[in-house]
Amino acid sequence: MSKDSFTRLLSGEILTQWTLLDSEAVERSNGNRARIIDLLAARYGLSEHRAAREIDRVCDELSEKLKRAA
Repeated sequence: MSKDSFTRLLSGEILTQWTLLDSEAVERSNGNRARIIDLLAARYGLSEHRAAREIDRVCDELSEKLKRAA
């Protein structure tokens, strides 16, 4: 799977998990982890550390789903 495909799937997962994030903002982040962390922290009032853990969790879950589907 290409990085672009994973990024698109990840964006969908992020939007599903955190409904206060809008698709336009997530798309502008272009898969940049730091930007997504900043968005999540700002919209949900999380610390950067907590937001990073949450993003890592979603990435790990997505990777596991893809492995099982392969």
